[in-house]
Amino acid sequence: MRLIEHLAEYPYERSFSDLAEAMELSGASLTRLLKMLVEENWVRHRQSNGNYTVGYRTLRLGEALRSFGLQSAQVQGTVANLAYQTGHSACIASYHGDCFVLLAKTELHNCYHFIDVFAPNTDWIQNGMGQFLLAHQPEAVVERVYREIFGISVPEEHWREFEKIRETGLLVRNDGDVTRFVMELDLEGTGKIRNVISVAALNGHQINQTEILSKLEYAANRAAAGLASRPFAPLEKPET
Repeated sequence: MRLIEHLAEYPYERSFSDLAEAMELSGASLTRLLKMLVEENWVRHRQSNGNYTVGYRTLRLGEALRSFGLQSAQVQGTVANLAYQTGHSACIASYHGDCFVLLAKTELHNCYHFIDVFAPNTDWIQNGMGQFLLAHQPEAVVERVYREIFGISVPEEHWREFEKIRETGLLVRNDGDVTRFVMELDLEGTGKIRNVISVAALNGHQINQTEILSKLEYAANRAAAGLASRPFAPLEKPET
């Protein structure tokens, strides 16, 4: 990883001697390491000048991580504005198979605190964002999540709540000390919802539901546009 980090820095390629000095390795040790990384396509040996640069597999991994991380950068400003305008913490969560994670969040002083950004959350039942995301998954997926994670069948009242979520595109739910306002992000008008935006308001604070919903809808439109317009960089093709 240290070697790949060096290659990923400007000028994005290094000579053998540069790498040996940076890695503090002997020539023999570096040769063995580079041989393995080149064979596995993590590093590429340029035939034109003999330097080393990142390989195709590293570019693919970087693209996968970038597609996740840039989403956070694209929407963080929108989430921050939403939090400060409503006076309550706000976040955007994304469905990722058997869990959901936060793409971005802003927590104000003396307000509700979410889980860490990018930390997987499997609390589908108690978390309004989790329920919202499950509502837009196939029934077989919902049944499997309830069965494998909670060991129960999906309660009939949950199916009714899922249907209501799909009809309204909104969930307002009181979870003890917190009232959650959750709205869908439909990126391309497909109806396939994998992201939601949410405000978590502590019930001990003043809650203006109409104002929160108005600002949440505005933020949802901005966030959906930002996520949908995220650019993709072309991948470098492997040498044959």
